[in-house]
Amino acid sequence: MTHQPKYTAGFRDRLFDKDPFPLAIWYPAETGEKPVRHMGVASSAARNAAFAGDGPFPMVVFSHGSEGHRFNQFWLAEYLARRGYIVAAPQHVGDNYLDSSEARQLAIIERRPREMKLSLDLLLGHDEIAPHIDQDRIYALGHSAGGATVLKLAGWDFDAKAWQSYCAINGDQDRVICQFAPQDHHLAQLQGLYGAPVVSVRDDRIAAVIAIAPAFGVAATDDGLADIKVPMLFVEADTDEILPDPVNAAHFRKLLRGRAKFVRIKGAGHYSFLPKCTPYIAENFGYLCRDFGRERDAIHRTVEQVIHRFLERLKTGEIQGR
Repeated sequence: MTHQPKYTAGFRDRLFDKDPFPLAIWYPAETGEKPVRHMGVASSAARNAAFAGDGPFPMVVFSHGSEGHRFNQFWLAEYLARRGYIVAAPQHVGDNYLDSSEARQLAIIERRPREMKLSLDLLLGHDEIAPHIDQDRIYALGHSAGGATVLKLAGWDFDAKAWQSYCAINGDQDRVICQFAPQDHHLAQLQGLYGAPVVSVRDDRIAAVIAIAPAFGVAATDDGLADIKVPMLFVEADTDEILPDPVNAAHFRKLLRGRAKFVRIKGAGHYSFLPKCTPYIAENFGYLCRDFGRERDAIHRTVEQVIHRFLERLKTGEIQGR
């Protein structure tokens, strides 16, 4: 039996008068939804509606994948908003569908989590929105490069030396990860900033993280993951055709050894967590439309349930946070 959601999905885009980057939010509302389109995909939301009056609400900050956009997981944002969560999604500068000039490079790996932190700063300083946010229940969710981004917010010291070493051996086989592998001068810069060749940008406001098919597992080490204390959910693709399993999902699973929950989604490929494809996307970017034995809508319904269940267990205290 399907329960009717308590709220409608409120939606606002480009939230600030002078965006440091475009930022969209979805949130619990009571106004009726009307048709909307996100990057050509039809949906419904209550654009610019008032917040529901019985907050404050937990908030999930989303980080999209490399060369993506703030609407990559709008289907999940709407689902969560209708069930009592605020969702905020910035569009990363230099690593989006309009400007990929720094995609998968060290500069964006450092800047992505800082943009997430700035998004939080702006939202928590917003006169209208801040009172609706439960500041003890702020979570971070990301897909692919966004998964790596939110793990850094949780305290992962991203080991650029390990990334370089992996690519020295596997560069020809793993072009996605190794195309912009760091050079020695990059490592020296990190050494000067952080005291080691790592990227370290923890945000203690983050109470849990959800990583969907996270990238850059090659930069994960025992020491680098040792200081993560918050609950973690990893959502894995059953067939990840982009990120080799042994050095990504399986590598995180091995290193974390029971410290995180891992759920593998049957029939999902790496891009199955994006919106369903429009005819234009299917014709021009067909690789984004590839699934493995299940319809994308069915994959999305499973992901929604897995993530909502995890968040609800956090909210009730069944899973203990920080």
